[in-house]
Amino acid sequence: MQTDRLQVWKLAWLGLGLVLLSGRASLLNADHRIGDICRIKGQEENILHGFGLVIGLKGTGDGDLRTTQRALARYMELLGHRLPTGPSGQPLLDELKNVKNVALVYVTATIPPGGAQQGDLLDCLLSAPSAKSLDGGYLMLTEMYTAIPGDKTVYALAKGLVSLDDPARPQSGRVPLGCQLERKVENRFLTRDGKLLLVMHKDHATFQTATDVERAINQEPDFASNTGGGIARAIDPVTIEVAIPPAYADKPTLFAATLLSTRLAPPPVDTRVIINERKQMFSIGADVEISPVAIMHKNRLIQIGDQTVNEAVAFDIRGDGSQPKLTSLVDALNALKVPAADVIDIIKMLKHKRALFGELILE
Repeated sequence: MQTDRLQVWKLAWLGLGLVLLSGRASLLNADHRIGDICRIKGQEENILHGFGLVIGLKGTGDGDLRTTQRALARYMELLGHRLPTGPSGQPLLDELKNVKNVALVYVTATIPPGGAQQGDLLDCLLSAPSAKSLDGGYLMLTEMYTAIPGDKTVYALAKGLVSLDDPARPQSGRVPLGCQLERKVENRFLTRDGKLLLVMHKDHATFQTATDVERAINQEPDFASNTGGGIARAIDPVTIEVAIPPAYADKPTLFAATLLSTRLAPPPVDTRVIINERKQMFSIGADVEISPVAIMHKNRLIQIGDQTVNEAVAFDIRGDGSQPKLTSLVDALNALKVPAADVIDIIKMLKHKRALFGELILE
């Protein structure tokens, strides 16, 4: 039985929340900025970390571990409470063997891309290597360091009552605004020669996109240079070097903001397929084409070339007679009520057979 031709740009839902996103209209109406696909090198998050002790637990700690006992003994020594020592000068830990309400924890805090000032407060996250639960505990004063090996500079101090985000995971918690910066953390965004480096987000890093960004910057009238040449140069698919134009020579921050707000033309084609198998969900670009191929999947013959998807029902998946599109094939499979997992398997097989002209990203 021949059915009406399926619409190429139809929004299709395939079991368990599967979403097919396509459509030339939405692409043409997109309003892209450089800041949507790039960041300025130097404007990254930084991690502070350290090991600390949580006390006040209800017998759910790991005080029977020698590591925790040594950490507690060291902390007590710093506060003037020294334990008896043995012949070698090491503290005797027998007095701490019955401590059950203390736990060793790994503490982290994230400094935002814009940096932080001395005195700023940040949330800190706690994870216990062996304690049963951190519920009701208090994080003792903990020194926080950068992730650079060998740097012993204390950048922040963390302390406070521990709260659990998920009762099902009592070994992890947080101290809201429990980390106080002791040093200013400034992220420089200019290179030593006074330029900016734009870094493409990994999902957009291609030679073509880097070239498009370079062209958009060099064609911006406000960014004209004294030499008449362009101020931007694409170094590779990830990095674009940008010189500060004369009009912004003494206003680099304003130039950075203006640069990231510069509009980009929408890409001419969308040939990317993104699949999330765990969520049974994928997104298909409007311009993904497929070549003639025949696939047998669970007693279902998918034959592309004769314009049919055979399962007692035939469909024209070629649309306007041009190269068949993956969107049309998925529409036809959807009409046959093919499960989402099977559709994903068919798409992956098309890519394996080199019959899918586009980039396949598996998440």
